[in-house]
Amino acid sequence: MALVKITQERSKIRCIEKHKRTLVALGLRRIDHSVIKEDTPQIRGMVHLVRYLVRVEPAEGGTGGPGAAKAMKKKPRSSAGAKRKAGITKRATKTLRAASGATKKRASQS
Repeated sequence: MALVKITQERSKIRCIEKHKRTLVALGLRRIDHSVIKEDTPQIRGMVHLVRYLVRVEPAEGGTGGPGAAKAMKKKPRSSAGAKRKAGITKRATKTLRAASGATKKRASQS
């Protein structure tokens, strides 16, 4: 099956919620981000829905090849809070550092 390259050209900020979800389903995350998908009726329908936000062109190689399978793989995504350590936010960390720094200064002044 042929492959198509889908590139997001415009921002999704002022779009209908359904269109935002369609961009996520296509794998598009930001402006100028591109993905390569198989040219199926389902993908064509999704692209048609958000046609004012994206650009579609045939992928290089046309029918795919050894690199096509690699392009189709999705990267695993971590959960939204995975980067935080045990529920401590940046603000709380700064506050803790500031408090510990303040006590060290007071101790050295005495």
